[in-house]
Amino acid sequence: MNTRRKFLHTVGVVGTAGVMSSLTSGQFKAADNSTSRIYKPIKFGVIADLHCDLTPDADARLESFMKKVEEEKPDFLISLGDFAFAIPANDQFVKRFASSKAPAYHVLGNHEMDRVDKKDATAFLGMPSPYYSFDRGGYHFVVMDPNYIYDGEKFIDYEKGNYFQFGGRVSYMSDAHCDWLEDDLRRTELPTFLFSHQSLLHNNGGIPNRAYIQRILERENERCGFRKVLGCFNGHHHQDFYRAMSGIHYFSINSVSYLWHDEKMPGRYSDELNKKHPILDNMALYKDPLFCFVSIDSSGRLSLRGIRSEWSVTPPASPTSKSVSFGNEIAPVISDREVMLA
Repeated sequence: MNTRRKFLHTVGVVGTAGVMSSLTSGQFKAADNSTSRIYKPIKFGVIADLHCDLTPDADARLESFMKKVEEEKPDFLISLGDFAFAIPANDQFVKRFASSKAPAYHVLGNHEMDRVDKKDATAFLGMPSPYYSFDRGGYHFVVMDPNYIYDGEKFIDYEKGNYFQFGGRVSYMSDAHCDWLEDDLRRTELPTFLFSHQSLLHNNGGIPNRAYIQRILERENERCGFRKVLGCFNGHHHQDFYRAMSGIHYFSINSVSYLWHDEKMPGRYSDELNKKHPILDNMALYKDPLFCFVSIDSSGRLSLRGIRSEWSVTPPASPTSKSVSFGNEIAPVISDREVMLA
């Protein structure tokens, strides 16, 4: 591993925010001719963190999304991870997501590897590999896999819940993955979006070597002289979040199902539900399932249409709609957003 790359992995482990900031805060300086680009209209449906095995009404939540898919007729669907454990009992759940006329794609979440290794998880979800790319409707889409442990010397794949033992040394993208990403971006001339489970922007729980990856994206835009890499979408954080940096738009998509609490808050759900779902006391369920549809028009206007719901049961001392994290609401919402890509 080269010295600079190892340095970036190390500062990610110890969380040296000042160093990370200095590496990523530069302005976009490419000779930008994107204003003359004609964008092809496209629409895709997005869900994140449905958690089939943890959420009591997961089937109903997925069904609500799939019925909306029938109305919206998107060009494809994408799950941003933590969809379902790779067990036979979830076969039909996975098949339902893939049952529409639109192609359905998956991103690996950390919990996909709670019971199996990556090979079995990708096979169960019908993915070609843990990270891959595809073209659709005149755009290039990259599916990433930040599910590696970094022990200071090497990267270790998540498997069978091993990442729980490593604290802050998790959610990395490996060197091999970063090299593949650079090569993949160079090979396309299409406007490009990235999908990952963990965030490329969040300081808390995001990809620790995100500064290095951000520079890969920014350098590619500088190299080709226009904004090829336009945006990144992630799940994992169960929060509604958006920022733009160096000409790239970063969207964090809230969970379909709930907000997680580290401390148990008993007495909110029935004994029957608690018996079937032992960790339910750590979950503040959303009354309605959250998902969104993203569309781009020929002018380069990206519109994200989400859903605002309510807490199913608001527990004592739980976050309310007035609570904020990373400058955004902690609330059962995926906000409507509109940004210009050009």
